[in-house]
Amino acid sequence: MERIDKEQLIFGIHPIREALKGRKRQILQLYIVENKKQSKAVEDVIRLAKTNNVKIKSMEERLMNNLAGGANHQGVIARAEPLKLMRLTNALYESTGNKKDLWLAIDEVTDPQNLGSMLRSAACLGFSTVILPQRRSVGITGTVHKVACGALETLRIVEVTNLTTALLDLKDEGFWIYGADMAGKSIKEMDYAYPAVLVIGSEGTGLRLKTKEHCDEVISIPQQGGVSSLNAAAAGAIIMYDMFSKIK
Repeated sequence: MERIDKEQLIFGIHPIREALKGRKRQILQLYIVENKKQSKAVEDVIRLAKTNNVKIKSMEERLMNNLAGGANHQGVIARAEPLKLMRLTNALYESTGNKKDLWLAIDEVTDPQNLGSMLRSAACLGFSTVILPQRRSVGITGTVHKVACGALETLRIVEVTNLTTALLDLKDEGFWIYGADMAGKSIKEMDYAYPAVLVIGSEGTGLRLKTKEHCDEVISIPQQGGVSSLNAAAAGAIIMYDMFSKIK
């Protein structure tokens, strides 16, 4: 079964458009700025909402700004059914038979910009599933929706209470686990085995020691100086591309 969180707000043209097109969950209401000429992109969202029989309500821009918490809503906010968070067993069942499947696991990432960026990269680079810990993680916020730019409507999102246990279960199902860490083996030398899970650690401390212990390989990106290191989202995107590009 899937767990359903509380009602969610989605803001921004592209995330709302993808949610309306994907039809994975019901969009309950669309808010648009009142007394303002709409851009073509917003008009397209309105047309799509009407096609899906979504209620549309005009709202003062000041109130919309407050509703979005000051984020750039681009003149549209949607009130939606919550994202369906899958159980690991269900996601594994849907993955059955895909010998080249790619999954992403998040180890205590707390910055919504980083998480949203990683989700967007995962969707663009052939990853089917993302594992999020139930605790010590930012969760799926409005900012994550906005930065992910529609990726949440295409990815399978799995919530787990214990990431270590989930990784062990995945290994039992034939997945290879790769953890990203600056002290790991260079991705230039990597020949990945599939199906595979990439584990990205927190912005400040990286992978936890217990998580590293359950990785088949700890990998890193060779760097030349200039700055201390890449942030979690940038590093994740580079490694995801490397894993995706080496599938044969």
